[in-house]
Amino acid sequence: MGSGSTRPNNADDKMFAAMERGDQGEFKDRKPPKNTDMKLIKEKEARAEDARKKADGLKALRLAAEKESKTN
Repeated sequence: MGSGSTRPNNADDKMFAAMERGDQGEFKDRKPPKNTDMKLIKEKEARAEDARKKADGLKALRLAAEKESKTN
């Protein structure tokens, strides 16, 4: 193989090199683009907020039950 300057350095060059070798199906970018699907992100945030609310509610119920059991 030649010097390092002939080797592919970015994702596009690596993809083209993989296609030339014939193994394009195995090519995977090391740093794929981040998911910018705002709908999905907002749905995940909403699910996380619901989970936090449920946890806070259960904690309040547990604390109230402990307080009631101490007074009896």
